[in-house]
Amino acid sequence: MLSILVIGIGEVKAQDTPSELRTLVGARASSGEATLQRLGYKFIKTTEGDDRKWSNWWKSSSRTCVTVATVEGRYDSIVTAPAADCEKGDDSGSATGSGSDAFEDLVGARASSGESELKSRGFKFVKTVKQDDRSFSNWWKASSNICLTVATVDGRYDSIVKGPEADCKTGGGASAGGSGQVDLRDLVGSRAAGAETEMQSRGFRNVKGRKAGSTSYTYWKNDDTSQCVQVAVRNGRVSSILRSNANNCK
Repeated sequence: MLSILVIGIGEVKAQDTPSELRTLVGARASSGEATLQRLGYKFIKTTEGDDRKWSNWWKSSSRTCVTVATVEGRYDSIVTAPAADCEKGDDSGSATGSGSDAFEDLVGARASSGESELKSRGFKFVKTVKQDDRSFSNWWKASSNICLTVATVDGRYDSIVKGPEADCKTGGGASAGGSGQVDLRDLVGSRAAGAETEMQSRGFRNVKGRKAGSTSYTYWKNDDTSQCVQVAVRNGRVSSILRSNANNCK
């Protein structure tokens, strides 16, 4: 009877493990993390236990959240988990692929592999704008009228946000500056607290914010110039300030 019970438990556990990840059970954590990233999973957080730790990973393309238990440096189990465990809501609308969260799995990827992945998802490169230590590239998907602005730093994707269609016109600009507008490009790279104070002094007010993975996004509006910008903060510093759709500042 005991052997039957043990087998039954094993079958339930296997069903809870995504098929593409079953071979990782027993693998070293370092190689397992590399494989998870290659398969499109993004690390979210780790919770420490007595003899083990649990890590959550999120795959945007399939909206899959998994919990990985690591014991003595090896993966002990990998099971599916609720989206909330990966700090994601249950809003099915995010699965359409039109929001910025749908591309979070590419943040941190090498630019070369990121470009290949964007092309495979139906995006076409439009242009690149250089700014100090980073570059901003626009990508357009005609079938769904989606324009993306990708910030690249040191050869890796630092942020990916959805912007107005005008940014994907060859004459448009991706960064938060332009004729008749308040230029904010000098704030990129500065500490978040100081940047917020400076933005307020330049006539901007904070409208709303959200967090995706390790990046916090806030939206700011300037009523005098009708500017709406998105500020991305990682590790306490501003990683990008991009022009955003006016609807995001309502």
